Amino acid sequence: MGKAECISYDEHKLPYIDLGSAQIRMEKEPAPEWALKKAQDELREVSGVKEQAIKDLRELIQNEKYLNLPLDDEYMMMFLRPTHYYPESALKRLKNFYHMKLKYGVACENIIPSKLRNVFEANILNLLPQRDQHGRRLLVLEAGSKKMEAIASPLGGSIPWHSIDRTGFYGGALLTNLRRSCHHRYGRAAT
Repeated sequence: MGKAECISYDEHKLPYIDLGSAQIRMEKEPAPEWALKKAQDELREVSGVKEQAIKDLRELIQNEKYLNLPLDDEYMMMFLRPTHYYPESALKRLKNFYHMKLKYGVACENIIPSKLRNVFEANILNLLPQRDQHGRRLLVLEAGSKKMEAIASPLGGSIPWHSIDRTGFYGGALLTNLRRSCHHRYGRAAT
């Protein structure tokens, strides 16, 4: 797998990352029927529930004295979809997200590919171009690598996978390679 130099844009102004051997693209075409059915069954993503949840979450945010946040539908969806359209749970998730940003400040700012270049160049974190059999994005973390120690800045932040194209329907999977982790820490192979 090649390394991503930067984010490019196609003729429709949609972002993609060119890995040389493959491209990772935002998919803006409609999701297949099976994915929509899954979203309805598992996420309660049906029109009546969805609209009411957006309205209720907007009200909850407006009633919070110290929250001054965007109130557009797309922003609401970032927090409603992973909580299956329960507004109270979405508000809790939203507050946790902003508490984390306050607590870890610098580590959460400007999380863009160019700022994380060292992580990708060291092959510690890789986003695979293909999805798995369930349509999920696959992220591979080489946690057992000695290269982990070479990363100066923490990754930090919370990637809003649920707001990225079809990943909101399908979800994601983190594959963690722990091989070598005991070996490089304790000088012997893991059993």
